[in-house]
Amino acid sequence: SFVHIAFHFATCSMSVENALQSVDEDVFDGELPKEITKTILEEGEGWEKPLERFEVTVSLKERYAENEIESKPLRIEYVIGSMTISKGLDMALQTMKRGEISQVTIQAPFLFGPHGLLDKAVPPIVQVEYEVEMIDWIKVEDISEQQDCGILVKTLQDSEIWDRPGENDIVFLRYRGRVQGQAKWFVEIGYSEVTGPCRVRTSSLRPHGLIRAVKHLKKDVKAFVTLTAANGFGADGVPELEIPSNSALEYEVELVDLHNVIYVTDDGGVIVELFNKISDEWNRPGETSRCTISYKAAVVGTAPWEEREFETVEARDIVIGSFGPDAVTEGLERALEKMLKGQKALAMVSSSHGYGDEGFPDKVKPGESIEYQVELHTFEEPPSTIGMSTAAKKIFCEQIKEVGNAFFKAGKYRRALRRYEVAFEPFDVMETFSSESETKISQDFQTACLLNQAACHEKLGNWTQVLAKCNKVLEFPANNRKARFRRAKAFMHLERFQEARADLDNLLAIDAQDAEVLSMMQTLKKMQKAQDSASKQTFSKMFSRGSPAQPSDASA
Repeated sequence: SFVHIAFHFATCSMSVENALQSVDEDVFDGELPKEITKTILEEGEGWEKPLERFEVTVSLKERYAENEIESKPLRIEYVIGSMTISKGLDMALQTMKRGEISQVTIQAPFLFGPHGLLDKAVPPIVQVEYEVEMIDWIKVEDISEQQDCGILVKTLQDSEIWDRPGENDIVFLRYRGRVQGQAKWFVEIGYSEVTGPCRVRTSSLRPHGLIRAVKHLKKDVKAFVTLTAANGFGADGVPELEIPSNSALEYEVELVDLHNVIYVTDDGGVIVELFNKISDEWNRPGETSRCTISYKAAVVGTAPWEEREFETVEARDIVIGSFGPDAVTEGLERALEKMLKGQKALAMVSSSHGYGDEGFPDKVKPGESIEYQVELHTFEEPPSTIGMSTAAKKIFCEQIKEVGNAFFKAGKYRRALRRYEVAFEPFDVMETFSSESETKISQDFQTACLLNQAACHEKLGNWTQVLAKCNKVLEFPANNRKARFRRAKAFMHLERFQEARADLDNLLAIDAQDAEVLSMMQTLKKMQKAQDSASKQTFSKMFSRGSPAQPSDASA
């Protein structure tokens, strides 16, 4: 019968790969045209519906209106969008849920066209009625940037977990790859019962198409991935793996687990790898939080952990931001601020966020980086300043600022800076004050914090930040001498001499005998003179290489 010929064409004559490549580019918007009617005979389950390129398994019975030929139910696997049965059926399938049974009537414009399927002996047909049962589907997605089927991901085992790995996250994989059409795998990793899944950073996978595919997967998902040569190893291939030039590739991939990796500081000095996901916790510790933690600390190196470990602590109480002999490193504090109660993590801490140039006597040499295996058992949330009066807020933040002062005096400028920033934050908001005295309290405290931040940045040599903090102070009505003087110094270090002179002139207009400003002015004049001399030498060298041609004297 016609139906069996059409089914044979749909399921046998075209491979799944070819069917995927031939998917219609017109996107179905979910609303059936008037030429297609659907009556639900039995409701399906859930809310999901298949999309284009999904491989569906359906039970299909059809009846042709013209000659009343009716087929027996036939179970088939079919790629939505390939139109190997009809465009109308492709559209109807995308409106069905798992387990749904519907009667679908499709008229000629969405069937086989005015000529039928001549090569399959299917004549033109005006109308077909289908009874369709949506049994199941396999999700197939084109995740290539160009949407050209360059990276196809077929989900073999789905997951209810929504976490997906990022570029820097650590993933635990089982995967193997082969050249398309070949039986031999050129790579098989993570299947050993001894070592288990391989642990690898997402960005270090190869080829780049595999990175994109793994980033698309959710935890516990198994998938079959197809890469075109452009998303694989390209024209070069990999001779040592017997991968020819311009080979399409196939991978079986299982994402067993993933650890989110957070770059806590801008300089990459504190990196946290979170081991376990905590689904019912949202709050994290912050400044002044009292935490109960356990950790092991080791110097970074290639030797086994046991040989590098220098400290083990069980159930210790610490206060984030505290100063004194019981304080932990800044790097560990910053790591804790990214953790949830009950979470375990690996924290990588550079020397500048650890024990610095001083080291830790007999345990950590100056300049050595360290790593922590840490667990956050519990913590007390820091007090909220929302709703506090201006006076109460100042008292609370003043305590944090005082800790910053202690760190500054001890020469720990990075940790002092952090305290000053935290103390400043509650005041760095748009706020309407009820009195001039409240306004003054806020502005005076902000000024103190900003100037202290600028002093820390000056010690750390961050002159652009010194400039930014002083600029913010000078936005207030008061012409703060310390901010203007420190800004002049920043301008000088940034070789913005005219702006430095303007600030110094402003200060001398207030006090012409200010010895500190006069000394700075002399230094500025020497720097300008040195720069002018250097510029003259540069120009002299440029012109000494040859005099430019002189124009002819037209009056001669």
